[in-house]
Amino acid sequence: MAYNDSDSEKWRGQLEDARKVKPPALEALRHKKQWRTKSKPFLLRCQDGNDYVVKTINLAARQIINDQLIARLGVLLKAPVGEPALVWISSELIQAESHLGGVTEGFSHGTRWIPNCMNQYELIATSEPENRLRLALLATLYGWAVASDHQFLFTYNTPRLIYSVDHGHFFPNPPDWQIKDLQDCSQADLDSFFKDCNFTPCELKQAYDHLKAISTDDIVKAVSIIPEEWGFTMEEQVAMVIFLNTRQKQLLAILQSI
Repeated sequence: MAYNDSDSEKWRGQLEDARKVKPPALEALRHKKQWRTKSKPFLLRCQDGNDYVVKTINLAARQIINDQLIARLGVLLKAPVGEPALVWISSELIQAESHLGGVTEGFSHGTRWIPNCMNQYELIATSEPENRLRLALLATLYGWAVASDHQFLFTYNTPRLIYSVDHGHFFPNPPDWQIKDLQDCSQADLDSFFKDCNFTPCELKQAYDHLKAISTDDIVKAVSIIPEEWGFTMEEQVAMVIFLNTRQKQLLAILQSI
């Protein structure tokens, strides 16, 4: 994935401008539970009155960069992902909630809790009409950002709607990808995990339209929103913007040719 120094300087300037606009954040108010999976996420009630699945930099490390970015790209694509948020965990809450021991004050990755769902690693209910476009958009998102871990939720009640969750292992060589991994990645394509869905031309045309509607400014904003304290360097941000822009063009060409 070749690019020159002028590309880097252009994106660096746009990223620096975007970072001047401080992103909104939700303050966590109460601990509700914690899962004992590898990244040990919390369920926290936040100031908007909703519950969020929250991963902290202490426990999930660089996975939260991937999680936050994929969720924001998914929203741009209108794919069925959890609604992302930056969640502020205060020192006062940490002191008040013993379950938060070891967490440090600051921004964490959050996605709004999706109730009444079951975890699922296989693709089920793919024939549900309500899922067809959702699946096509996930195949696009996963191919765009290189998925290495496919995890889904399905609602208990019919229609069995699919959601994509837990995106810590995305991008080439996850979770701790390097700039060279982004630069050396092979050409984008629809994620083969969804090959048995047998998407129709109409479904792929809709996925094309959704992907095409995402502007370079949208991508820059999604990348720039990652808090500096998560260790996402400017050089990595520039490489990520180039990676996403290049693969967006590649995927659009593929979707248009089908």
